[in-house]
Amino acid sequence: MNKIILTLAVSISCLISTCVFAQNSTSQIRSKNIYGELGFGAGQTIISNDTKSHLKAALGGSFEPVVAGNLSTAFYYAPSNWKGLGVGTRFMWSGGPGAVGQNGDDYFFNYYNFSVSAKYYALSRTYDKGLFLRLSLGTGQLTTKRANDAANSFTHQFAIGNTISGNIGYSVPLGKNSIGLEAHIETSTRSGTINGLGDRSLRSGQIGANII
Repeated sequence: MNKIILTLAVSISCLISTCVFAQNSTSQIRSKNIYGELGFGAGQTIISNDTKSHLKAALGGSFEPVVAGNLSTAFYYAPSNWKGLGVGTRFMWSGGPGAVGQNGDDYFFNYYNFSVSAKYYALSRTYDKGLFLRLSLGTGQLTTKRANDAANSFTHQFAIGNTISGNIGYSVPLGKNSIGLEAHIETSTRSGTINGLGDRSLRSGQIGANII
């Protein structure tokens, strides 16, 4: 499943990139129905109870995740005869500052995914204007780390798997560009190998908001 998603995402990304780099300005990019997007925001990371127990076994301690910062970029192909629908690829990275957990150690985490994505302006039926819905299906990695700088001790745990995310938001045109605000929710299931336990599923998610 991961290979299929990644292959689709890379193929669409290569196609869009070829169109984009063939242009020299934003207006020319728009004339070819290619829309770029850069976003940033924040969200509360949610980790399931069974995943917390797996991470406790892997890292030797437990912690409660803090609010993570988000950074995303995307490209969509949205010809006018698609009536507000765009399809493309999206990359999203999230990372949190150190959270103090058991024994006073710091716990860090970050996660990312590379997705096939669809974005639809349901009311205006004009891309980049008004209310929109977004659905993304991708694959990526979760990294967690337990750190005790005083003891020079560091423990890492990795997991790779699938992510599904949904967004609802609103875009306001500003000349040849736009600015928007969206609510974001995602859920992920990733697999990691843990000492003494073997392969385990690590389930996490996020609820947040982004400016795009």
